[in-house]
Amino acid sequence: MGEGAWQAGFEDRLLERSSGAVEARAPVGWTDARAEAWVDWADGEADVTEAITHYVEALALQAQARGIVKDARARGRFRDELADALAGGVLALSAAPHGPRPLALAASSPHLSAALGTLTAQHRGETAARAAAVALGQRLQAVMDAILRCEGDAEACADLTKNTSLARAAEAARGAGATDAMILEAIALARTGENSWACEPPPEAAQGGLRLAVGASKRELKGELGDQLALAAWSTGAIAVAPNAAAAEQVAAQSAAARAGVNLMALWTDEAFDIEGFEAAVRLGGHALAAAADGPAVLGLAGLAEWLAAHGLDYDSPEGRETARELYMAAAKALEEAGVRLEGGLGLFDDRELSLRLGGGRLDAAPLAAVVVHAQTADGEAVRAVAEGVLRGLTVLGADLGEARAALLGVGDLAGAPAVDHRALAARGFTEHEVTAAEAALPFVSRLEHAFVPAVVGEGFVRDVLGATAEQLADPCLDVLALAGFSAEEIAQAQAHALGVETLAGAVFLTEAQQRVFRTAEEIGEAPRLAMLSALEPTLAAAPLVETVLPWSATVADVRAALASGLPVRVRRAAAPADLVLEIPARAEARPPRQAAPQPEERIVERVVERERVRRKLPDRRKGYIQKAAVGGHKVYIHTGEYDDGELGEIFIDMHKEGAAFRSLMNNFAIAISIGLQYGVPLDEFVDAFVFTRFEPAGPVTGNDTVKSATSILDYIFRELGVSYLGRDDLASDDPAGLNADGLGHGKADRVPTDEPQPASRFISRGFSRGTAPDNLVFLPSARGARESADVCAACGDFAVVRKGQAMICETCGARASRTGEDAGG
Repeated sequence: MGEGAWQAGFEDRLLERSSGAVEARAPVGWTDARAEAWVDWADGEADVTEAITHYVEALALQAQARGIVKDARARGRFRDELADALAGGVLALSAAPHGPRPLALAASSPHLSAALGTLTAQHRGETAARAAAVALGQRLQAVMDAILRCEGDAEACADLTKNTSLARAAEAARGAGATDAMILEAIALARTGENSWACEPPPEAAQGGLRLAVGASKRELKGELGDQLALAAWSTGAIAVAPNAAAAEQVAAQSAAARAGVNLMALWTDEAFDIEGFEAAVRLGGHALAAAADGPAVLGLAGLAEWLAAHGLDYDSPEGRETARELYMAAAKALEEAGVRLEGGLGLFDDRELSLRLGGGRLDAAPLAAVVVHAQTADGEAVRAVAEGVLRGLTVLGADLGEARAALLGVGDLAGAPAVDHRALAARGFTEHEVTAAEAALPFVSRLEHAFVPAVVGEGFVRDVLGATAEQLADPCLDVLALAGFSAEEIAQAQAHALGVETLAGAVFLTEAQQRVFRTAEEIGEAPRLAMLSALEPTLAAAPLVETVLPWSATVADVRAALASGLPVRVRRAAAPADLVLEIPARAEARPPRQAAPQPEERIVERVVERERVRRKLPDRRKGYIQKAAVGGHKVYIHTGEYDDGELGEIFIDMHKEGAAFRSLMNNFAIAISIGLQYGVPLDEFVDAFVFTRFEPAGPVTGNDTVKSATSILDYIFRELGVSYLGRDDLASDDPAGLNADGLGHGKADRVPTDEPQPASRFISRGFSRGTAPDNLVFLPSARGARESADVCAACGDFAVVRKGQAMICETCGARASRTGEDAGG
């Protein structure tokens, strides 16, 4: 293998993978999706060059050990040819078994009924386990996060009785099915510093694979067995039905076989299809499979429908089926002449991963997937392009390629578009700036409205000129052209002009017979595919398995009808729509019986009512309080605003002699908290989130009679609010050094005595009450209580007037009240 020529065919590129960006080395001309598929084949090895080199070296040695190549020279030639075929996109292998071999049973087997029941139960269990694993993983991660985000003492943060966020997360995890042992494990992991609850659900492949192949004739499918098979297939999608037991065994063997594919569209020269190169690629693929596989192996041809279109042949025509049959016969003959013995032989199968590595051609002889595909530019942008097979077919048929490209891809601008042209856009307020921006986006979109989204033409224009509301701008599906007054029909006409269409049906430059050559699977339906499979079956080592995907809403009867096709068939339902939402009506409350019955005991019922997310405005004249304190020597003022019912609705935070940036940040933080409160966020959520946060300034708190130390300004603020509005006495601190985060000195407490009556003016704003509160109203110390034998003093209002001799004296203020006799005497 020539090292210089080998390296010259590769380039470095950046791939975006689920685990993050990775720099990969792949053949020139491959799309990122194709390169990523090869990286997956190489078990994550980013350098596809290196992975292919190691693979072909090992496979060449194995081919020599098995006698497929005779000597070192033949081994080197095999290695070089295989490396070139893999890098050139001609060949791809999936040498590992495709999965566990399905169980094969005849319809007469006494074990069939039990196998159907077991398979259905296992499938449901796997589905439930997957959903439960996701839900439990999220809940147990929340348990860990409640500890990891806590800034207080480590022991307190991991204590369910002291960390309320942890307690709520643990309760939610238990409700989702987590055992107490799992919850304690999550707590222990968080305490050791772990930050992730790793929980891997059952893989999709295990759920989506074929699990059972049943041999049943059409007569047997008409009875009770047909009902059982249809119900199990509807539930699981993992059952194949073949005409007889031998065919079921072949289906089971091929579904688990190692696989390889030859890319037909990679074997075209500038003039025609390279038939000699095709036969050589088939032989090479057969030898590679024989060297790699220890069990069943099957070789397929990728891109049959594209290959027929490139010859100008209609897939659904006798000529198309005969030509396809001759192609498969040539492949089978090439394998036979090369002495290749594959247990699975030449076959048809649906392997999307292998197809992606071959450039997108399907290996199951399906009709044309699309006329317009997505290609990748040199700078990584995905653009629409005419499929290669379609371009070759148009050339064969003598069509004008320029006219075909204009029809399929559009002209790329709106200058002469019907209905939505430059003049019509200008009449609705679009300037040259917005039109130019939209037209620049046309090569990268598939729908015209996607080129006019606010991100392209500007939110300011959509708001100020077209009058979009804030709600409309927040809607990701906003149709700006419709907002501007264009109808759906006008937009469709302009889209066809600018972006083209997805099909050549109705193309005026093609005859009706020529249009049939380029019909897609969606246009021709299922019958032509079954006819093609029947035509190819004699050339294959085993009858092909028909993969039929029905809509998710298909019934059991629909599945039963699809099973009776006469060919081996596997029927599956499509996945449920991603936006599927089950509307469950509220259960009506039971009415009480009409006959006399004992009155039920009164119960307190808690209902969860989801409120509309609207902002609850504060009254224009509102009450609240101002608290002045110092945290670690830094003064801070908290000003609260309340609703009429006393609920907190806003806060203001002001720092004394701090930097402008810090003060502005605290002011805006207070605004954010206030908006959250007014939209219904519970205060206790803010309290739990911000207490124990740790940053400077911190230390002793002076000027507050309940909070004596804090780990930060935010810790102090939300301790104060929790104590004052939520009754969270657990957040109060008596020891000034208890939460000292920085070792600052002790502050001097400014506690107001609480063992004496306090005038009401200390707690009620005279200005807010506008003089309606009496001047002699006082608040009594709660510790003293009201004396049973004392009367109210008219001077100070305290319950402190007692008899001393013949006089009534107030023990609080010393005022002398009237004597009893004087009162009695009037």
